[in-house]
Amino acid sequence: MQSSSSEKGVSKLEAAMDAASDLSMDNRLASSTNISGLRSDSLNLGSSSNQFLSPQEGISKITNQRRSSQTYIVSDFQRSTFSPEVLTDLPKEQAITLVSLSTTDIPNLYIDSVWLEQPVLLPNSLAGISVRVAGSNLDESNQVKVTASEDGKLLGATQVLLEPGNKAIAHFKIPLASGTAQQITFEVEDPTTSYDNQYFIVLPEPSSVQLKLNRAQGQNDPIAQAYKAEPAFVFSSDVTRPNGLWVVDIPAGASSRLIQQIYDWIGRGGNVLLIPSATASQKGAVDFLAKIGLKGISEESQETGPKPLIQPDLSDAFFRQVFEKEVKNMKMPEAKPVLTWRSSFHNILKFTDNTPFLSTFRIGKGNVHLFASPINNASSFVAHPLFVPVLYQLALSFDVSRTVLAHQANRGTINIPLENEVVSKQPYSLTMGDQSFIPDQRVRQDMLHMTLPNDVSTPGFYTLVREGKAISTIALNIPREESRLEGYTVEELKEILAGHGDNVQVIEPKETVSLQKQLQTEASGASLWKYCLILCFLCLVIEAVILSAKKSGSVI
Repeated sequence: MQSSSSEKGVSKLEAAMDAASDLSMDNRLASSTNISGLRSDSLNLGSSSNQFLSPQEGISKITNQRRSSQTYIVSDFQRSTFSPEVLTDLPKEQAITLVSLSTTDIPNLYIDSVWLEQPVLLPNSLAGISVRVAGSNLDESNQVKVTASEDGKLLGATQVLLEPGNKAIAHFKIPLASGTAQQITFEVEDPTTSYDNQYFIVLPEPSSVQLKLNRAQGQNDPIAQAYKAEPAFVFSSDVTRPNGLWVVDIPAGASSRLIQQIYDWIGRGGNVLLIPSATASQKGAVDFLAKIGLKGISEESQETGPKPLIQPDLSDAFFRQVFEKEVKNMKMPEAKPVLTWRSSFHNILKFTDNTPFLSTFRIGKGNVHLFASPINNASSFVAHPLFVPVLYQLALSFDVSRTVLAHQANRGTINIPLENEVVSKQPYSLTMGDQSFIPDQRVRQDMLHMTLPNDVSTPGFYTLVREGKAISTIALNIPREESRLEGYTVEELKEILAGHGDNVQVIEPKETVSLQKQLQTEASGASLWKYCLILCFLCLVIEAVILSAKKSGSVI
């Protein structure tokens, strides 16, 4: 509803408010309702009740009101918001007039979505960000300029070719500041409909990846040496961050304490890399895996010798950051499996006989990565070019669902991750400038669930505050359905509502006539046919009297 109307320089919101004002001037109107898709306060225009509601809220309100009242629904009736099912839910017994502000000839360019191209943001690096650009009511190709900025400072600009009915993706490399989150604004150049040109995101604070190693090989461990070569990985005696990785040699006889520690860690969303030993018997390893929740793992036959690995599937998202281009005829290493399994959440590497070499299992909220073969200096896999990239990807392949770049103001519940927050009875609030809001909220498992009130509708950056302390910043954007301007024509609305009879009317405001006068004219036109019918009936009566008189020979 914030997009441009057919009249230059006037938004649909302004046109809707003008229409509501016209209706309010007529004190015969008992009520006037709903402009869909707006998250706004109720507007008190004159003595009438004019409210801006969602389609579902509007229909519910109309259904519950008096049947004798006259209802006017002023909207652009976007297809993305008003489905035919929603429209046909309008009550058939009430007098309802749909005032259509739909404009099918005005194009709109907007940012559909933004996402990170890597699962973790590392300090002093570049964040790869993809920006998907879309259009509405486009009838020709467009070269769309997209920019990225922070606090008004331009960070980058690019252009994408957008075809009608398609979407295009722009790529940015944003330099990351150390120790702080960043408020980034992406913007498309679209002077025609500028209300949704901007898209706001908050890049979380870059952080290193914690590693904890329970390995018997000490300083000569090839896994430890590979991780030490990258400053982004930090070794710790304990892993506390959700993006940590715990590397463990599978023990032959594990203590219940270690089993419980690993079980609790993956239950909280942590990642574990498990590596079998080169001992002859793996019965203890199978028992250990079963106790932490890995079922279906069995000991490989001791007669099985080394087997070659098959080339990795480069279409797998796991290898997306490993190879810049396709590598053909890669010579693969061999390995002797000591464990085997039939199913897993994700098979990363396999042998040529299709049995697994490296797989990921989901247990609770965490990931368990399991090698089928020992990984030591004697393993040919350690000397292969795949070894280090695979280890890095395992350390970075944690659950990124907690990384939320932005939210949409669509009256739903938003989820905000909380870290190291103490229990308090004081509620969280959202502030923007001088405005402050306290939404309905609840905290569960380090996640704040907030239901946005109608007041929170302005796109931009909001600060999450509790007890006067700024906790974090969130980005709020216009719902994407508000950018898809394709709407129903008056004729299409009439066809959809044909089953409602004469109680539901559809009109389109005329530019040179106020809506009030237009409605009065249509109402007058609707009442004249009654007088015409009465006049015709009187003429028939008079004609019958004349014919009867002539037949009887009487003189009139």
